[in-house]
Amino acid sequence: MSVISFILIAIAFGISIMLLMHRCTGLAPIHLSAGLLVSFVFAVIHAAMFCLGIRLGNLLRFELSDNADAFSQANSLVFLGLGAFIAIRMLLPYMGKKTTPASYDLNTGFFRVLLFALGASINGFLFGVGAGFITSLMGHFHGIFWPLFVSTLLFSYLGIMYGRQHVKLRPRRWMAISSILLLGVIIAAVVNN
Repeated sequence: MSVISFILIAIAFGISIMLLMHRCTGLAPIHLSAGLLVSFVFAVIHAAMFCLGIRLGNLLRFELSDNADAFSQANSLVFLGLGAFIAIRMLLPYMGKKTTPASYDLNTGFFRVLLFALGASINGFLFGVGAGFITSLMGHFHGIFWPLFVSTLLFSYLGIMYGRQHVKLRPRRWMAISSILLLGVIIAAVVNN
């Protein structure tokens, strides 16, 4: 996978974190300085969990010792299945008329925010596991970690600012864009692999 693919993945997950922060701070506003710390914690954990997922996918992928490309089609199909599952799983809570995704109070203490960040990064971790079947973390760490870190930091802080000011967002459209970006990256990676 190319750096452009990881930038598009970072934007897609950044949008989902923006919507999450918008909901949370719309429910219980926090100070902007505390919001910056929360955004930083989310960015570090989200990028680290994504890299950990890719590393786990590297360990689980199918390969032979004498021919690394023997199972490239099977590895691509694993990424296709797991990635499409995550993209659809992220979109489904926004598709119902009466369904509202969960929101949490970010004023409950640092340890709870840390646990919330770990829980919110599960989708990124699982997507990373799928991506680990077709790309290696070794030699690509900076191209994987930094786009997701920067995107999550900026989008989550933007979501905090919008939530504090009760700016109306169209979450269904934003999440549709996020899912389309993920599906586009998945299809391009499977076709090119």
